[in-house]
Amino acid sequence: MLSKERFALVWVTTLVVVLGLYFAAVTLTHYTHPDLSLLARIGMLAVALGTLGMIALGAWLYGRWRDRGEIAEDERDRFIEQRSSKIAYYVLLAGIIYTGMVMPFTHGGWEIVHAALFFVAVAEIVHGALILMGYRRGWHA
Repeated sequence: MLSKERFALVWVTTLVVVLGLYFAAVTLTHYTHPDLSLLARIGMLAVALGTLGMIALGAWLYGRWRDRGEIAEDERDRFIEQRSSKIAYYVLLAGIIYTGMVMPFTHGGWEIVHAALFFVAVAEIVHGALILMGYRRGWHA
């Protein structure tokens, strides 16, 4: 498994698990403690994002250490990265347009923050999944 493919697999799995647990905790606390303090909300978000950061840094460092003698990136790698980034960009753009232009008129506060985080996560999951598909099925997939 190539370094980029391995990192994409770790990143997609981490996003699904960590942010899935975060959004489940947010939903649960919304129904049990609807008046949660600002410090508690920021603390929950900091734990989730800190966990994502530590896992991403660890996976990146492991990939750099393990693949010191790996060959340079070729045109297939660049094509897979460009294609997955382009599609993920459109997913992110649609989500942020909805979050920034529609939600302020219907929702407010932490709902907008959670929606923006959700759409960023969805775009990153799409990006990682397309990288995995590109390496598994070939760049024509």
